[in-house]
Amino acid sequence: MSIEKITSKIVSDAESIAQVTLDEAKAECDAILARAESEAEKVLREAQERGQKEKEKLISRRKAVADIDGRKIILEEKQKLITECFDRAIEQIASMEKEEYIAFLAGLVKKTGETEGELILNEKDAASVGTDLVNVLSKELAGSKITLSKETKNIRGGFLLKKGSIYINGTVEALVEEAKEDLVGEVAAQLFQ
Repeated sequence: MSIEKITSKIVSDAESIAQVTLDEAKAECDAILARAESEAEKVLREAQERGQKEKEKLISRRKAVADIDGRKIILEEKQKLITECFDRAIEQIASMEKEEYIAFLAGLVKKTGETEGELILNEKDAASVGTDLVNVLSKELAGSKITLSKETKNIRGGFLLKKGSIYINGTVEALVEEAKEDLVGEVAAQLFQ
């Protein structure tokens, strides 16, 4: 599955979640504003003796605080949504159909330019696709001496390719994190337009 398809799927899934979350954040913001306005009105009644100028300053400060609190809540929700989008991308990659996942991983290994080393997967992938992946690599990668390691790592998907004391990080987490730097602006624009 290409990064473009993943991005498209991320955006599509996130758009449906974004509206609900933004509505909830707006409702919470409105509630904060309503409470602040109610409190401001009470303070106004008590402060009438102190003069019109003091009342206006107080209302302004309360509204500014409520506005800042509301913006903070909305920003936090937006950040949660963006993080959730990229977490879903990791899950989608790691839960691809077996043949598609093997082809995806083989493509990543080929991109490293390495033809030898130990392929370290997570426990699930080692059992379900490990041998098939090594077989595909031996067919498609001339002179491949890549073997499946008995060692497993606590990764969500992808691989580590160990060559001596060097590890090449092809984990799904690392790939999505790398893409995140380039895509976070685009994802945010799609979610919050």
